[in-house]
Amino acid sequence: MSYLEILGMIGLGIGCGVSKLGIPAALIFSPILASIYGGKASAGIIIIPILVSDLIVMYIYRKNADKKVVLKMLPLTFLGMIVAVIFGKYISDEIFKQSMGIIILVIGILTLLKNFKIDFSKLSVLFGFLGGFAAFIGNVSGPLMSIYLLNIKMDRDKFYGTRTWFYFIVNLVKVTLYVVVLKNIHLETFKLTSVAIPFVFVGVFAGKYFVEKMNQELFEKFIVILSIISGLKLLFF
Repeated sequence: MSYLEILGMIGLGIGCGVSKLGIPAALIFSPILASIYGGKASAGIIIIPILVSDLIVMYIYRKNADKKVVLKMLPLTFLGMIVAVIFGKYISDEIFKQSMGIIILVIGILTLLKNFKIDFSKLSVLFGFLGGFAAFIGNVSGPLMSIYLLNIKMDRDKFYGTRTWFYFIVNLVKVTLYVVVLKNIHLETFKLTSVAIPFVFVGVFAGKYFVEKMNQELFEKFIVILSIISGLKLLFF
């Protein structure tokens, strides 16, 4: 493993941890890793530290989750994942990366619209389907769920508890699909992510600190701008 790869895995671990607290860092590191390892391989690499971050945040907010919201979103999310399975199995890696770029751009635009107070609370079907598709293709669906939960007026602890339980279930299903369908999780995947996993803890607690101290709205706008640039890079470069 090169020094550049080690630095990349450290960044991945921190980014996965930070993302669990609602800061859309995955929109940055997901396209970067896709450009290095390829779209399908990068999806398999990212999912391992994401699962670890799910478990950490689930423990922190273990008493806070709205089960009704989770159950409402899951059926359409699984449908989105099934469509993504079919889509991802029969296309080239290049088209897979371009699809990820399109998803990132869509999510970025939706996140910007959220900041203009547009109400998405009645679009659970759309968000569930797009969330499942984006989760399977590129692990970049977190902001979609954040937009939906913020629009149904959840307090912070319930927001994190509900969001994390939802994605923990989704990510367990994704791991199965990755192994069986895409076959993009193997020994080399675990070698790479073994470097990232310790830094997931750093990312979670750093994210928790900044979420409580920083102007979240301004930070999200900054991340979204970088995300859109990353999505454009996947599409055109």
